[in-house]
Amino acid sequence: VAQKIYVELNNTVPCVRLLNATHQIGCQSSISGDTGVIHVLESEADLEWPLSKGPNPPYMVLLESSLFTKSIMMKMKNASSRVAGVVVVPKTSPPEFSPHTTCPNENTGVYTETYDHNLAHCNTTVWNPRGNGLSYEEFDFPVFSLKEDNETEVIKQCYFDHNRVVNGSGLQYPLCAMQLFSHMHAVTDTATCMRRSNISLSLSLSLSLSLTVMVCDPLGGYNVCAFIRPYNSTAFGHKENESVVIAAARLDSKAFFLEDSTGAEGSVSGFVTLLAAAQALCEATQEAPRTRNILFAFFHGEVFDYIGSSRMVYDMKNNMFVIDLDNVHSILEIGQVAVRSGTNLFLHSDPVSRRNNTVHDEVTNLVKNLQSSTAGLNFSFVETDFSQPLPPSSFQRFLRARAIPGIVLADHQTDFNNRYYESFYDNAAHLNLTYPSNLSPEEQLEFVTDTAKVLVILLLLTSQCKKPDELPNESTYLYSYLWVQGMVPPNSTQRESFCVRTAVRLVKAVSPAFDLGDYVSKEYSTWTKSQWKFIKARIFLVASRDLEMLTLGVGVAVLFTSLLVTYFVSTKADVLFSSVREPNNAAY
Repeated sequence: VAQKIYVELNNTVPCVRLLNATHQIGCQSSISGDTGVIHVLESEADLEWPLSKGPNPPYMVLLESSLFTKSIMMKMKNASSRVAGVVVVPKTSPPEFSPHTTCPNENTGVYTETYDHNLAHCNTTVWNPRGNGLSYEEFDFPVFSLKEDNETEVIKQCYFDHNRVVNGSGLQYPLCAMQLFSHMHAVTDTATCMRRSNISLSLSLSLSLSLTVMVCDPLGGYNVCAFIRPYNSTAFGHKENESVVIAAARLDSKAFFLEDSTGAEGSVSGFVTLLAAAQALCEATQEAPRTRNILFAFFHGEVFDYIGSSRMVYDMKNNMFVIDLDNVHSILEIGQVAVRSGTNLFLHSDPVSRRNNTVHDEVTNLVKNLQSSTAGLNFSFVETDFSQPLPPSSFQRFLRARAIPGIVLADHQTDFNNRYYESFYDNAAHLNLTYPSNLSPEEQLEFVTDTAKVLVILLLLTSQCKKPDELPNESTYLYSYLWVQGMVPPNSTQRESFCVRTAVRLVKAVSPAFDLGDYVSKEYSTWTKSQWKFIKARIFLVASRDLEMLTLGVGVAVLFTSLLVTYFVSTKADVLFSSVREPNNAAY
């Protein structure tokens, strides 16, 4: 029966709830899901129907990405009693759209009131002027994104067949409706949800229950780290006579719909560039070893108040990493580098730490070396104004701990070139990355792009595994060993698997606030993500209120009639079902 009533939508992405030390953001449905009559929004003026004129609230508003703006979303938020939910259809990209803030990570970077109040809160440079802060709003109705064109057409056809008003005429039942399920377990803030999770865990342990209901989880993952010359992974703390240059980039990105955060320019451009540099440096240093070691660090969770970099700094300060801060000579970070306006890339440095002559001299030397390296190339490195602060970057977390020479390389001199910073439009199309036109969708999945070839450098500093007796001085504390599935050779169906030895390590990237139990920390990230039971979307036809009440009334009448009949039959059963006994001497 359910299959005949409902059309399930299987390719959707929900907006979910995130929490930090002070509040919650994101979206959720009621515990039983939210249901509304579908209305396709064709222009902003068309909002009048679901927000005031429409006779059948609440409405489930379907809109294309060109109408997915903060002004429209806030109007629906302020009239949430008439809006059951919002469904976004990603289509053509607008000229610009950034749901992030204008000053990313402003409260957890280095520029605070105590470091230099003139540079705090992006006072001198607004890095993301297009930011509208939509991702940091809270909506008490579900918001979904549709990923499948066929499902979009099914919804629109259902709307046109049943819901569309023509020439002002009234709607005829049945109407096309939608139901969205995205109820979030966590509420209020991180301290509240972590307390409830801990209570649930304690009860499960004390009662020996196998099922623990976690309310929320800390955001995070793993940093990816690799040294040119690997260190013993079990020997933490300071390394005598060791000087290390950190080459860094961030791995993660964010969007209003968290699972849609591709971050092509925001993050991928930086870490792919660093991977290519790592490959080149690896080959060069094998031929001519350098006096300084190099740590390639790819930080995770940076968009959420620098989770990965703050974790590494915390571990270095507490002798929980293979080197400490005193071993760090300098830092070179690759930021957004894909959208260049001209032939220049820009070198950003920290004006406050450069007031120290030693740091200033090291930064000046680093700038000169980088600028000289572009000789003969079709671009150049340009140093930004000394008075300008660093853009949002992992380097800032190291500066909070110690004055370290460093440079952030980016494609922007002042504010971001990225028109879609931390949005689902920051994708391959934004960077004009395309597949060959003669490839089918299936062939595109198999096609190996130049970017994918560069990513294979995660075999960085790797070699084929050898037998133990061929490597008598081998140390498992210097390397890790992985079995790689390998590729399928031409004219074959079997993958060529092999073992690799690598110096690449995964290091936990979870905010120190959760180790310290400080869920209201102002020093470290406190972001968590709510858990949920299930995510589901479906459409169906809904009858008129009068018909529903008539059906209910008939059903109640039938129920009471059947009860009366049952009672009557029960009380008269001895009469209705008795049989006349024949005499014992009856003969035939």
